[in-house]
Amino acid sequence: MKNAAFDWIVGPDTGVSSKTIWGVMMGAEVYSPSIPWDTDDFGRCYRLLQMIPEWRHRLPDVSEKYPEWKPLVDSWDELTRIFEAAKYEHLYKRMRTLRGEKS
Repeated sequence: MKNAAFDWIVGPDTGVSSKTIWGVMMGAEVYSPSIPWDTDDFGRCYRLLQMIPEWRHRLPDVSEKYPEWKPLVDSWDELTRIFEAAKYEHLYKRMRTLRGEKS
């Protein structure tokens, strides 16, 4: 797992929200934590968790440290199904709703 985590962080498929997950999982300080704001952000988080699947069950650790993640973490399985179905507009709208934004 550690090699995969280190390979991922120096790779090209990173963003602030996925780095937030990585930081929590690795016990590293996250200087500018962020939630996924759009489908691209979610995709990077999704691919990180696909690469290191044992982190998926630890997502509540992210929302414990960063409470703004809670609605997204609580709905992660739903968001994943929407993403895997390639319904990106629906995913974006659902993420906005979970963040408390009006559509």
